[in-house]
Amino acid sequence: MSAELTTRSLRLPANTALIWTLGLFAITWPWVGKLPLPTLLAAIVTPDTDHFDQIMIHYAWAPRLAMAILIGAGLGLAGAVLQQILRNPLASPTTLGVESGAQLAIAASSLYFPSLLAPSPDITAVSGGVLGTGLVIALTWRLGFSPVTVILAGMVVSFVLGAVNYALLLLNGEFLGHLFIWGAGSLVQNDWSQFQTLWPRVVGLALAMVLLMRPLQLLQLGAGSARALGARVIALRLLALALVILMTACVVSRVGVVAFIGLAAPALARMLGARTLQQHLFWSTLLGAGLLLLADAFAQLATQWIGGSLIPTGTTTALIGGPMLLLALRGMHNNHHSPTHSSEPATLALKRRSLWFPATITLTLLAAVVVLSLSWSPSLQGWQWKSLSAWPELWNWRGPRLIASVTAGMILGVAGTLIQRLTGNVMASPELLGISGGAALAMVALSLSGMSVGRSGQLVAGAIGAGLVLTLLFLISRRHRFSGHQLLLGGVAIYVFMDAGIRLVLSSGDTESMKLLNWLSGSTWLVTASEAWALVVMAAVLIAAALLCSRLLTILPLGEGSAQALGVQVPVARVTLLLLAALLTAAATIVIGPLSFVGLMAPHMARMLGQQSVVRQLLLAALVGATLLAAADYLSRVILFPNQLPAGILAAVIGGFYFFWGLSRHAQR
Repeated sequence: MSAELTTRSLRLPANTALIWTLGLFAITWPWVGKLPLPTLLAAIVTPDTDHFDQIMIHYAWAPRLAMAILIGAGLGLAGAVLQQILRNPLASPTTLGVESGAQLAIAASSLYFPSLLAPSPDITAVSGGVLGTGLVIALTWRLGFSPVTVILAGMVVSFVLGAVNYALLLLNGEFLGHLFIWGAGSLVQNDWSQFQTLWPRVVGLALAMVLLMRPLQLLQLGAGSARALGARVIALRLLALALVILMTACVVSRVGVVAFIGLAAPALARMLGARTLQQHLFWSTLLGAGLLLLADAFAQLATQWIGGSLIPTGTTTALIGGPMLLLALRGMHNNHHSPTHSSEPATLALKRRSLWFPATITLTLLAAVVVLSLSWSPSLQGWQWKSLSAWPELWNWRGPRLIASVTAGMILGVAGTLIQRLTGNVMASPELLGISGGAALAMVALSLSGMSVGRSGQLVAGAIGAGLVLTLLFLISRRHRFSGHQLLLGGVAIYVFMDAGIRLVLSSGDTESMKLLNWLSGSTWLVTASEAWALVVMAAVLIAAALLCSRLLTILPLGEGSAQALGVQVPVARVTLLLLAALLTAAATIVIGPLSFVGLMAPHMARMLGQQSVVRQLLLAALVGATLLAAADYLSRVILFPNQLPAGILAAVIGGFYFFWGLSRHAQR
């Protein structure tokens, strides 16, 4: 028994030491062959300026090593404190929107208010971090900071703020091109100036967090018990949250987004045996530094392996963060009512009604959007109404993108309905489940392979990527009996992994990256007439197939036993529906990119309009999706004239606010 306890007590320090050793060895090894170890260590402090290798050690390698240790330790500690004050094992600066808010604030200030960055970028980053976290807190306050609700709200806030950031990059690429690399989290250093500026801030904030350790321990007893013992719970949480935001903002302002260290380090500390708050904070700090060392070593080695193209460290931490989030989900039980609960549609839905009335209204709105797109738009002489005689000429320019938007919207509406019915999760969508991200990553990989393929090749690649993600999701959620919130959080984790891969491709900041960013953002102006009509044909075939599968979608939610009793071969039915959902998602992603939230909004709106049966919901969701995306395409073309926003980005922002509205409605009940 004593031997077993000794082994458990040594597991945490032994694994921490192993991570540090691996990281330091991987970072140091390339230089050991060039310089003797004593010379290398001496060059950190007093380099011989006649030797280039020693100059590189002193001004580049050593500052980068020091920054990795400092930033990793700070983010690990911040994540542990955040999880303690929210009593949420999934909380981190990444999942609460702190990092995305700080990044957006820096980008916007660089473009519109550069004078704000002159004194210190930290203040600007803090304001953005407060914005992101404030949105999450406002959305989840009434729901008691449920772990599932907090992470969903935080990730959607991150998606929306990230979409706005991408819009700024697209509209001002010549001014903000450098933010591609910075935004991906680059630890590259040219001297010690950044470290000398950052370390007093990180150390000071860390000491302040340590001073709060004793009051924070009271929160483990629960808010009521803590108040009974004299703790001012709200003030304590706000103070600790402010320290976390300050820590994260200081890091983001210097090196960009270094994602998921604040989640991975505390999660690993718990897995390795940290029990008390003191142990959790101490080992999270050390593990955060060690994990970032290891991630930075991998980034440096990968940079050398692929021929010198810079691999930002932040993308490697995000690649680690997705699997870590999946590990954190294992065994987690949600004791709060989740916004993904299947009863929500019944509460929000109107009384069942005929399809004709809502379909007629939706078609009328769609026709109005089409007329506006072809007739009323701004020009150098102001807003103008074009006559019918001008439509043929305008159609050559606006027709293909309009057809593509309408068709992609129909596809996403059907895909969203299919996925929600298949998973039994009313908050599921191709975007939130990572399916669109999987399709996009597969298409990006295909385009970078150098193979000359058309839209058909992209469709096949996208379908494979989407199908793999759907299969992985079902494997993840089987042990939880396809629990709604587990499936959704698993999808978020997969999306994080996919998004990291895409950001890795975009981090070069070259012309090819801008082209990819245009496509990934859903820039419908890239669509040609032949591509638009090809999408129409694909949509007709796939939507018809979805309607033919309506019986399966009606029976499968009854349970496996009931479905088999009714003659349905459940495995074959699920594979068929998975393949259909993957093809639908891939077809839409080709045009509108991986993030639009139309697949979330359209099925919800169809259900709210009283369409409960599968066929009626599929048809109305298709019409609603077409109207939403056509409107997004029109608005993206006119609101910033003569500049144009990608329709996918605008749809993502609108969809994010729709998610926030749904969450607030849930909180009011």
